[in-house]
Amino acid sequence: MNSIARRRTVMCFCAIVCWLAVANAQNEPDPEVRRLYHDPKARELFESARIALTGGPGGLARLRSLRLKGHSQFSGADGTPFSGAVEIRILLPDRYLRIDSGSFGRRLTGYAGTTPLNLIESADQHVISEPKDAASIEAARFDLARFMLNMAWVSNEVQVKLYTRETPVDMPGAEFSPGVDAVSDMRFSARVTFDPKSRMPDRVIYRNGSQVMTMSVVERKSAGGYKIPAHVVTRAGDRTVDELTFDEIVVNPSLAKADFAK
Repeated sequence: MNSIARRRTVMCFCAIVCWLAVANAQNEPDPEVRRLYHDPKARELFESARIALTGGPGGLARLRSLRLKGHSQFSGADGTPFSGAVEIRILLPDRYLRIDSGSFGRRLTGYAGTTPLNLIESADQHVISEPKDAASIEAARFDLARFMLNMAWVSNEVQVKLYTRETPVDMPGAEFSPGVDAVSDMRFSARVTFDPKSRMPDRVIYRNGSQVMTMSVVERKSAGGYKIPAHVVTRAGDRTVDELTFDEIVVNPSLAKADFAK
């Protein structure tokens, strides 16, 4: 082989190596995809849900805030039923506030960064309870994480991995399919199931102590290019413990830190 032929062979070999490297790089999922999805089926279900909810694979990235107003019916810690107005404010990634108000007084649940926003106040503005411990912040973070799983959004604070097989913890709701299991090392786990027709999340199933809780999306409304949960019912077993109906839904409202205070 003469020198010209050898050079051509070397150049051809180098071109093939470069092409294979580029092809492998393009096929290799980015680190965020590897972190979030345990298996290809989990990615397929979740990304299909995001497209159905937002109209495109990148639509969720435009979601910065939500304001939801409507009516709530819920049970107190002792099972006493309450009914009143509700407002939920969300400023992603780490601000969440739910305000229930009525003849019973006012109940706040939420957090702003590392500040708890939990408060139970009587109708005469007497503070009944105002937990400020780390557990109350974690509970509020979990509330936001579970609610936003209905939007196929995952929390930066409660980082989960999504499984359709080999889930590392025992999960309720296996009888509902298709679904993915969202598991974090922060003691958080929930099963998200999808409506086979719409491909959108229709349930978030999780454990609260010994009880199996099911948060079901009964209805969605279109707002700001998104399909937002407008009627959400949470049950402990067969007993309804929380029902939210939203008449006013605003996507990406202008919310400030001052909107997340007691």
